[in-house]
Amino acid sequence: MAHPSPVDPDETIAEALPHLFREVLDGLARLEQLGARSDAARLRSEAIAGYSRAWDPACQKRLEQIRGRIERAVRDLEQRQHLSVA
Repeated sequence: MAHPSPVDPDETIAEALPHLFREVLDGLARLEQLGARSDAARLRSEAIAGYSRAWDPACQKRLEQIRGRIERAVRDLEQRQHLSVA
């Protein structure tokens, strides 16, 4: 999974949120590839609900939290698959 984009302090929320949401969607696609479809569906619903509301700092924080949860889930699944192959 790609590393999160660096935060640009001059970037507005309206500029940052589409990039952040794309990172969330990319992470969800990776979760699905790893077989965690139900987790991906649940997190996708959370992300869409947050993204479709006001684009404010709370929305950005929520999407960042969801991205973090996705990254941890992907990392855990990849480690488990690696251990089962080894």
